[in-house]
Amino acid sequence: MNSQSLLSDCCRFGEFGDISQWMAVRIRVGCMMLVNFPQSGAEGKECAMGMNPRIVRALHNAAVMCVAIAVMVAMAALGGCGSPASSGSGAGSGPSSSSSVESSAGKSGESSDNADSSDNSSESSAKRDWGDSGCSKQGVRVIMARGTNESADNGLLNPVAQQISAAFGGDVQITSLDYPATFDVDSVDAGVGRLVAMLNGQAQQCPAQKTVLMGFSQGAIVVGDVLVAPRDRFDPSGNKDELTAAAGKNIAAVVMYGDPRFNCKASYNRGTFDATLNGSFSPRGAGELDAYKDRIADFCAAKDIVCQQGGEQQEHARYFSDGSQTQGAQFAIAKVRAAK
Repeated sequence: MNSQSLLSDCCRFGEFGDISQWMAVRIRVGCMMLVNFPQSGAEGKECAMGMNPRIVRALHNAAVMCVAIAVMVAMAALGGCGSPASSGSGAGSGPSSSSSVESSAGKSGESSDNADSSDNSSESSAKRDWGDSGCSKQGVRVIMARGTNESADNGLLNPVAQQISAAFGGDVQITSLDYPATFDVDSVDAGVGRLVAMLNGQAQQCPAQKTVLMGFSQGAIVVGDVLVAPRDRFDPSGNKDELTAAAGKNIAAVVMYGDPRFNCKASYNRGTFDATLNGSFSPRGAGELDAYKDRIADFCAAKDIVCQQGGEQQEHARYFSDGSQTQGAQFAIAKVRAAK
């Protein structure tokens, strides 16, 4: 049995029991970017084995084992799913953790109907002290959410950010989001919480600064989840903070690559993807990102196992060579110019 089928069987077993949403989320995180995940719900409940305490414990132990096996196979098979041709990199990869990396390439929201994903943001949320966002006085800020184990300094998104900076004469602040970007079960939720706080704080501290959000692989989940209500996030039981209206309006462009939550029917999709195949797990519901649809470019390559169910692992590195880095930069540049 190959590693992919082993992981697939393991995850199916872990989800067939009538176990909590908490465990289901963690099974998916442990298997992130490696296999296709069956949808929980009716199918899983039909296979439920009852609520006998011994069976519940056995299911829990199986789920934990699935996560452990997934991590070991992931590190061996994909080298962490990060950048190609670099140690510790593969289709989404780098240091397990890093502080925010700032690159000031010199000195320097798009306003639309329903621009904010959080229409119900309260006045107290808008006035809340979100902490120091680290924003500068430069006109544009590019925030990168790297892929799993990917380098904060030399990943897929760094050349895209540099192209954007060059287009605006260096009036661009480049920030690498400080989040784990590991196979840890809470990595995505940590990224969502930190990015929401950063954007809300930035809207208060640097209200004229326009934002470009970029995410690769796990980072694409983080970026997409920041734009939606908590109930629609990968981990709906996690961070409940939402973007304020001001923060949402300041987002000029969103560029994603290899999104595990890819919805093949979305109007903002780009790339060579098969329009009948969703991402490998928890695809976004129809319309979830509609408030930002004119500002999003979501790149998915054909047969990329992460954004195309049943694909191939090596195709997750396709974005380094298929021209989509330049296409993403050009999209963001045009949106920023329109928002200025």
